[in-house]
Amino acid sequence: MLKFFRRSRDFILDILFPIECLNCSQEGAYLCHNCFTKMKFNDETYLKNALANLKISELKKIYIAGDYESSILHNLIIKYKYNFISPLGKILADFLILFWKNETPSLTLSATLFLVIPIPLSKKRERWRGFNQAEIIARDFSVYFKYELSLDLKRIKHRSPQAQLNESERLKNIESVFAWQGKNLRSSNILLIDDVVTSGATLNEAARVLKAAGAKNVYALVLAKG
Repeated sequence: MLKFFRRSRDFILDILFPIECLNCSQEGAYLCHNCFTKMKFNDETYLKNALANLKISELKKIYIAGDYESSILHNLIIKYKYNFISPLGKILADFLILFWKNETPSLTLSATLFLVIPIPLSKKRERWRGFNQAEIIARDFSVYFKYELSLDLKRIKHRSPQAQLNESERLKNIESVFAWQGKNLRSSNILLIDDVVTSGATLNEAARVLKAAGAKNVYALVLAKG
């Protein structure tokens, strides 16, 4: 019922206030093609510096597609998560898809069959937002690359949002919040999907749980580092 009212609200708002580009205000799309092409991928220097302070010991590697300081990408993520504009998930998924297409040809990853798993929200948080932002992105991403998608990683405890905490508080806050409720992963290669990484604590805890369930390697792919 809640989803029905959200869709009805969005339909009425689209009629009263036509969709326009969040960057240049051109009507027709939340992000026009010209502005989409202005979003740049991170280079190796950025990635090296960004990874230096992350707590990701359980991850084989993390890939950070864009720069959170980029006004276009930053605005898309904020509007997506906190203004509840779920169609922006398609645009952000397209950004990750292009990044991954550019990244994988030079890597053995191009021949790897990944099991894609979005970082889950608690039931309370997902009801409040109306959707899981990582799941929407992961669905489009997995379909494009023909990777299998799993939603069997569950967040079994509701805790304070990580963004509100300092580093030590994040590590404590995320302990034991995830549970794997699927079959034995049997040496699978996992690709975790999330929107933003801050300290790495959330991704690292998810990776720990997945490895305990049998995963061979756990990688992570995010839009940006906050």
